[in-house]
Amino acid sequence: MVDTGSTDGSCEIAQRYGAKIFHFSWCDDFARARNFSLEKATADWVLILDADEVIAEMDYDTLRRLTNTPAPTPAAYQVLTRNYINRNDIIGWQANDGSYADKERGCGWIPSRKTRLWSNHPEIRFSYPVHEVVTPALAKLNLKPQACSLIIHHYGKLDQLQADAKGERYFTIGLKKLADMSDAELPLRELAIQAGILKRFDEAIDLWQRYLKINPDNAEAWLNLGTALFSGGKIDAALAAAEQASELNPNLKESYFNRALYELHLGQAKKAAKRLRTLSKTHPEYHAARFMQAAAVCCRDGVKKGKQAFKKITNKNLTTAMIGIAGEELAKTLLKAERGKDAEKIKKATAQLN
Repeated sequence: MVDTGSTDGSCEIAQRYGAKIFHFSWCDDFARARNFSLEKATADWVLILDADEVIAEMDYDTLRRLTNTPAPTPAAYQVLTRNYINRNDIIGWQANDGSYADKERGCGWIPSRKTRLWSNHPEIRFSYPVHEVVTPALAKLNLKPQACSLIIHHYGKLDQLQADAKGERYFTIGLKKLADMSDAELPLRELAIQAGILKRFDEAIDLWQRYLKINPDNAEAWLNLGTALFSGGKIDAALAAAEQASELNPNLKESYFNRALYELHLGQAKKAAKRLRTLSKTHPEYHAARFMQAAAVCCRDGVKKGKQAFKKITNKNLTTAMIGIAGEELAKTLLKAERGKDAEKIKKATAQLN
């Protein structure tokens, strides 16, 4: 275990379990810290895990099989990470399904894939001070990572205060990375995402626009630009960006959701309700769409009809308490968009569910 300056007793706890502890002075460079750890690794295989990540016991045999089966030298594997979150309106969100009942947290997770497991090789090292990866090193070795069924469970996004503090550090380091790489596509995208998470919406808009000059056909970039524009109060422009995302990728369900959200804030409840009804039918597990459909009905038809619509969607994934909280949040953004009457309808309908 490599410690970069913890003060919570982590080292002492790890030592009690027999871990070898090494210390690395933090220098705003995740790749250097990771590479220091790789220099200390003496086993035949390397598996990278952070302190907020685990592998479930039921997958131990999978890990043993991967590392015991003869493979080309060197070999590398891409591993799926379940990033657990408390929101269900994020691109790629998937509901917890009980397959890892003792490990699942939040309301679901978003997937990411990175090379996390490889045979120990002196030339496989990390690049980039933030969002560090071994991809460039693997490319130099002409080594293509293989897919595998191993899963890592990541909990760092559940603690919002901790995630925000970490995000600020990432953003600062990311600015340096962007300058060093001269507005390259990868750091632009990473920094734009981080700016949005940190609610630096003007910066996010600028970064996404710069990114789209390089990659104008990226639907998710248009979607994220729309989110930043909406959060910055530019709803008409946000709607245009979401429409562009739909045109580029008709299968991107979040673009249709966002179009309906923006239409609702522009006073187009009828159009939003129709779009969300279709979306809810094609994606029944998309709970954010079902909530927003009920909200559109409420704005279109009034509090009584809205209350009925909210009651209809109430279940274990959308409890009355969750709907109440979501209703308060939606009312705030509607009020900000000068849709005061609609905001009152939403507040009344969701408050009367209990």
